[in-house]
Amino acid sequence: MKQQPFDPGITQSFDGRIRRIVNRDGTFNVHRRGARLRDFHLYQFLLSLSWPAFLGIVLLLFLAINVAFSGLYFLVGIQGLQGIDIAPSGRAFLHTFFFSVQTLTTVGYGIISPRGMGANIVASLEAMMGVMGFAFAAGLLYGRFSRPTARILFSSRALVAPYQGGSSLQMRIANLRASALVDLEATIVLMMVEGDGPAARRTYARLELERPKVFFLPLTWTIVHPLDATSPLFGKTPEELAAQSAEIMVLIRGFDDTYNQLVNARSSYRYDEILWGYKFRPAFVNDDEGHLVLDLARMDDVIKVPEVQ
Repeated sequence: MKQQPFDPGITQSFDGRIRRIVNRDGTFNVHRRGARLRDFHLYQFLLSLSWPAFLGIVLLLFLAINVAFSGLYFLVGIQGLQGIDIAPSGRAFLHTFFFSVQTLTTVGYGIISPRGMGANIVASLEAMMGVMGFAFAAGLLYGRFSRPTARILFSSRALVAPYQGGSSLQMRIANLRASALVDLEATIVLMMVEGDGPAARRTYARLELERPKVFFLPLTWTIVHPLDATSPLFGKTPEELAAQSAEIMVLIRGFDDTYNQLVNARSSYRYDEILWGYKFRPAFVNDDEGHLVLDLARMDDVIKVPEVQ
């Protein structure tokens, strides 16, 4: 059987327009089209949002629901709310809005209360929606806080630096959280475009590492790929990597002691995000009491070294 070329799952097709495969934040540069509404998973979507976006959506929904129910109270007749000031109309709307907030959250201060069938039906529906909605929101908050995720800081640049009489490709990572990560493993895949015109194809190759695993990550880990004769990058120049749209994808997997689960993080470096002839400065020091002090602000500190070949 003919051996199939290595493909990490990103396709070998190439039309010359894609900027990069993996964004620096670890997301894939893929936009979906043609998805059906039934394929949309609201809970998963809300779990994956950033905290500012999630809180913004919650606030907008809260305001929209209360505005909608305020309109319903006006529709069934504002006189159905006992204790409300109905003049002027703008102030009456504020009263119905805050009554809606109190009903939705089941606070119920008692200053305003529904009377009549219409107002009581609307208030009952709103109270039911409030109980269900806040139960759903509580589940989302728990899911977001309890979901195991890794916060790995990747150096902003990869380096081509001296290594054992030759040179190597290097990038540095650190754990942004105080939790302990153990049994970490790094996988690096090189993507390059070969051929011209319609015959152009992406090719992939796993890069062998000096040390693919470490037991702990309390400080930094400089991931090193030796640029020896067996490396797909051996003898490559910056101009050649640019001509082949080279991209280096990095996958980090590890075990998080806090959650007792596996976590992962991704990033990538394009050809124009590689510095040639530099090495990393140490990002940690020993203080006067003998403690190791990691300074995350120094993750990208580099020093110029003699040009490597």
